[in-house]
Amino acid sequence: MLIYIQGPDSFLAKEAIRSMKAKYLEKNPTGSELVEIDCSDTGSTRSWADLKAIPLFATSRLIIISQVGSLVVAEQVSLASILVELPATSIVVVWDGKALKPDSELAKVSAQASKKIPAQPLISSELAKWIKKQAEILGQGVSAEQVKNLISQYGSDLWAIQTDLATGHLPSNNNRLSDWSHAQADKPFIFFDDVRSSRWLALKQHLVNAFNRGEALELTIGSLAAAVRQSVGDEGLRRKITTILSEVDLALKTGLIEGGDAVALLIAYLPDRQNRVQWGELWLELDS
Repeated sequence: MLIYIQGPDSFLAKEAIRSMKAKYLEKNPTGSELVEIDCSDTGSTRSWADLKAIPLFATSRLIIISQVGSLVVAEQVSLASILVELPATSIVVVWDGKALKPDSELAKVSAQASKKIPAQPLISSELAKWIKKQAEILGQGVSAEQVKNLISQYGSDLWAIQTDLATGHLPSNNNRLSDWSHAQADKPFIFFDDVRSSRWLALKQHLVNAFNRGEALELTIGSLAAAVRQSVGDEGLRRKITTILSEVDLALKTGLIEGGDAVALLIAYLPDRQNRVQWGELWLELDS
């Protein structure tokens, strides 16, 4: 079975993927037949033929392939040829992340998917409807004026909107800036300097300090994401870091991890171009 997630909105795509993973893991708790491939990771090698393997430890296999729009043409062709030959025991989720050329082999195969999930940026009434639904899920009351203010402030940035809904500190007529926006205005300057200069150890120390001061971690992650988007010139590195941030942010908001776990994951997975021996001090600070 082939499932095609089409569109660049990472929030909608990752929510759909998270939901499918959760359902799969309910039936297959060990996750031994869960395969995840991020095609934006330029540092990894891929052998698409390996996807044709029959599941040994579960009745079905869930294969999630993200950012296939980042693949070069030759790899897209290779992946397309494999997708049509996968065994019936495999459930394959393909997210383009970046529009495929309509006449490409991968686009043709994806168009034949059994299920298609849109991940296009929400606008207008659809965006307003999404905000109201998210507020209801989070147990937050939200007025029509607050919905209007959120859209005016963030546009279709669902990550920022959900952060404000989750914290409950929304923009109002008297205070057009929410907690997220204040954090974007104040804290990014520290992150901008660290990111621009590749001072990753200093950046991670700032993350620990913010956590120990009791600052909302969702806002800190949002500020860091803004700094990365603006200051990291390497497209592959920028995409990799923002993916890490969004994954940790999503896990934090959905209750899969606690704040300390989130900071520890960021320390472990953000770039490390300095002496790893120094990390012991940061881990001790999180435990204190």
